[in-house]
Amino acid sequence: MTEQTDFKDLWNDYLEGDITDAGMVKLQEHFARDEQLLQDSVDSFQIHRLLGYESQDDDQHEAFVKSTMSQLVTDQEQTLANNTSVSRQTAAARDGRLQSRTKRTPIAAFALAASILVVLVCYSIFRVTKSPAIAQTMNVHGTIEWTHENGMVEVITETNQSLTGGTLETMTGDSTVTMQFTDGTIVTLDGLSLLTVSDQGQKILRLKRGNLSADVQPQPNLKPMMVFTDAAELRVVGTQFNVNARNESTKLTVNEGEVLLKRRTDGESVNVIPHHQVVASLRDARQLKSIKRADQIHSWKCDLQSETSYGTWFPIGMELAIELKQAVANGEMTQAEAVKAYKKAASLTDQQGRAWALPSRFGLSVVVSVNQQATMPVVLKQRSRIRITGRGYSATDLVVGITTNKIDGGFSGKFQQGIDLAKLINPETQEFTIDIPVETMAPSNSDFPVSPIGSEFVACWCSHPTNKVTKLELTSVEIIDVE
Repeated sequence: MTEQTDFKDLWNDYLEGDITDAGMVKLQEHFARDEQLLQDSVDSFQIHRLLGYESQDDDQHEAFVKSTMSQLVTDQEQTLANNTSVSRQTAAARDGRLQSRTKRTPIAAFALAASILVVLVCYSIFRVTKSPAIAQTMNVHGTIEWTHENGMVEVITETNQSLTGGTLETMTGDSTVTMQFTDGTIVTLDGLSLLTVSDQGQKILRLKRGNLSADVQPQPNLKPMMVFTDAAELRVVGTQFNVNARNESTKLTVNEGEVLLKRRTDGESVNVIPHHQVVASLRDARQLKSIKRADQIHSWKCDLQSETSYGTWFPIGMELAIELKQAVANGEMTQAEAVKAYKKAASLTDQQGRAWALPSRFGLSVVVSVNQQATMPVVLKQRSRIRITGRGYSATDLVVGITTNKIDGGFSGKFQQGIDLAKLINPETQEFTIDIPVETMAPSNSDFPVSPIGSEFVACWCSHPTNKVTKLELTSVEIIDVE
């Protein structure tokens, strides 16, 4: 007899009320080996009852079913306890401690049948129960992936989509997603960011990397909103703030209300008030200080070594050493000549170098962001320009974009412009210079302001939609204040 035939016979015996104690044990063993079999059996049992095939003279059985259903809805913990008891009875049956295996008394038959029914009904209820929605999307742009609590991954493309607990990931530099919790709290994630959210009477957010902006409605004092990063934890009762988590440090900027930040390495904490910021680092043991943001500035030049937030930074000395080593290997120069050339270039500072774009399934990307330690916001003016220099190989279409915040706090929008590098690249050196009036950059989403002018510049990204570009590197990024 095959396993499938054996199960079918046992299940039919169960439905007709003719199953033995030994058969009941075997049936539960089938369920233990195959979860789908249990689900199919639940469906079969429900159909069986609807068709009226259940024993008509077993009023006690029917009463038990109703009682069990009621109990499962109102007291799931007791049901689980019953299931534990069932498991012990099954183990006892395997050990031979049940007196009869071949012939049941009506009471024993009922008890075992009722026990498996508890398992089936409980399984059915827990299988169909879904976690309640805790938020819904308000603004979606770019590629957003949502990993549900059960591990299923979904690409989010629409607004007003309900979200339960899970993980949001914005996959590209131009990606943004805003979600509104049921109490009106609004959280925006942008750029290359990763955030896990849950809300079971208390909002718990875990920002693994990237940028988060939150406008938090008043929360219960005993159940504040908590935001965790690798370097810090934030206790929020109600406020507007921005968080940037990068590598081993976290920057918090508070615009309204107050936020308590605690450094995770030593537990030191600081209360951050409006228009102040603080940076917590895993490698910094100095006293935490909340620093007031200074007056705005209108020009900025990127330090690629410290401000490349996505990409690989190479100091110019490392690149030169590789080039010289290759030249020696090719017989183009002697080792002595190579050493001399390297020593001549050694006077260059370590900050000089290049930021190389990283490949992904969405193409090549490199992102540079204003230094976390900077206290002066870079505000874009009517005649501001963004100037980018670099080198590209086999490059054609490039997208240049910027991320902005509101002056008084919170995420503002993303703006971008397409560039045809083929017209800008020097064919001999592969170098290019891009110079864009900021006012000509278009919002990447219709929900964003029509212009970035008057907003705070936060970051710049350059991306190529495919991996056909073998190399893309930036040598400088600047915001220029044209008087």
